[in-house]
Amino acid sequence: MSAPPLPEVFGNYAIRGIQEVLPPEPVSWWPATPGWLLLAIAVLAWLAGWGWRRWRRWQRDRYRREALARLATPIDDPAAALQATAIILKATALAAFPRRDVASLSGSDWLQWLESRGAHFSDASRTLLAEHQYRPPARIDPTAVERLVAETRAWVRNHEAPIQ
Repeated sequence: MSAPPLPEVFGNYAIRGIQEVLPPEPVSWWPATPGWLLLAIAVLAWLAGWGWRRWRRWQRDRYRREALARLATPIDDPAAALQATAIILKATALAAFPRRDVASLSGSDWLQWLESRGAHFSDASRTLLAEHQYRPPARIDPTAVERLVAETRAWVRNHEAPIQ
């Protein structure tokens, strides 16, 4: 069976001659004025500078992260813990400050230098660092060593390194 023939005039007679309405062009995301473009460039430049400074600070403070990680490692023997803490303290100071200022210091001069750079050691910690590090006694108080480790950790976190 075949389809019936179509009439000459096809569709709705009421809308004959009406033209289709076209939607407007999509709105561009590109800034319409140069002021917005300049603002975007300024914000991107500021973000790049901020990121660069953060990355440089992160690189510069690597020695702090390493020292704190080494201080977090528990050592059961108090004499070994005292020796390790003293080594970490000296290595941190050598990484942060000029070698000529730090390398030759020992005993009370070393303690005085540390305290001038923001360290706050208790009397027991001073005794451990100044005397017992070089000639350890037969028995070292483990709580005094733990306190020294905590005070060393605080100094590593908070000391002001010179601008290099």
